[in-house]
This record gives sequence, C-alpha cells and structure tokens, in this order.
Amino acid sequence: MNRAEWNKLARTFEKNVCDISREETADQVRRYVARAKIPKRGGVLVDMGCGIGTFILQYGHRFAEIVGVEYASSIIARAKTRCADVAGVTWQTAGVEAAGKRIGPRADLTVCMNVITVPNAAKRKAMWDGIAAVTKHGGHALVVVASLEAERMIQRVLDEEPEECPNGLVDHDGALQKHFTRSELAEDFARAGFSLKKIGKAFYPWNKEGLRPTPKLRKSPPWDWIALAQRI
Repeated sequence: MNRAEWNKLARTFEKNVCDISREETADQVRRYVARAKIPKRGGVLVDMGCGIGTFILQYGHRFAEIVGVEYASSIIARAKTRCADVAGVTWQTAGVEAAGKRIGPRADLTVCMNVITVPNAAKRKAMWDGIAAVTKHGGHALVVVASLEAERMIQRVLDEEPEECPNGLVDHDGALQKHFTRSELAEDFARAGFSLKKIGKAFYPWNKEGLRPTPKLRKSPPWDWIALAQRI
C-alpha cells in the first residue's frame, strides 16, 4: 500500500489492521517486553511503524523517552491523540528505512510489529537495516512478522488449494505480502547484526481471518512470529 492508501485507513485502523499489541491472546508481547533489558530509570523506546500508538499507550510509561515512527500522517495524528497523556513522546512521519538514518543508535528497545510485509527483498533489507540503525549496541529489538507456517495452516482449515507462496509471498486481496518461516526470521535478525534471544507465537483471533471461532478452531488459533533479539 502507498502512503495515500494508508492515510485513508486511519479512521478504520482497528477494523482493518491486526494490531497485534491489542489483538494477541496469550500475553506474549508483555512477556517479551519483560525479557528486554530496559534501564531501571527508563530508557529509550523507538516504535518503528507505531500505527495508532497501541504499544506506546500500553508500555510507554516504562520509558523516559519515546519516538513513534509512522509512514502515514493521518495514522500518526490518531496516535498523537490516543497517546496525549504519555510523557516524553516525539513523533516522526517516515518509513522505517528513512527513520533509521534520522534517529541514529538511541533505542534500548526498538519495536517493529507487522511492518516488514513488502514483497521487495531489497526494501525489506532496508527495513532491517533501519531497525539495526536505531538500536544501540546491547539494546534489544522486538519484531513481529506474519507467519508462513500459520498461513499454510489457515489454508488447510479453509480447505483451500495450497498456494505455493514463492519466497513467502502471499496474495491477500490482490496484494502480495511477505510471510516468514521461523528459521527465516532468525536468519534475517542475524544478518542485521542481532543475537536472537527468544522466538515464539503471538496468537490472534480467528475473526481476523474472517472466520467465526468454533470450539475446534479455538484450540489452534492463527499466529504471527514474535521475536526478541539483542544488538551485537
């Protein structure tokens, strides 16, 4: 999606975007944040692709300084309104790639949730480079990405003909989106200069896939990969 399309999405963000900080059902985000080594007096948080500010609203009180980065100005305007009572926040309207150069290595914790979705491999690498550029050495990055394994499971549940998904690219309503295997996520972290600390599943409700959760489906919910890594 281009910037104009994201700006149009601002009013209906909650309905049309799986905001994993709010939607995940197993409290994984909180657990992974707790594993990051945040200075006792509050460190620096950089939220790369902050959306409407859900993560900042939930966890911003733990940090002395926060930078919220978002590609679309209308979405960041909503984030500013929602996070008006959170102290120490500055905002940047920029893509992940550009923000890395602007901010520099300041973050004790860098967050990037369901942002690395573009089909172009070079652009994805630039996003990983942006995450690395803002994370200070010894700091941590918390990244959530779409799971290719979960997508294949969803296709089985729907009795759909399995897609080949070359290079992890999945067609969602005519738009290709990158999905990652568990091992691919680990490899991308390593290439970006991080040491992986923990990786797991961030489950979200079936209704985000357009399905009513039956008792059977509740036992096997879809998930995104969530991972915490330390900057080397």
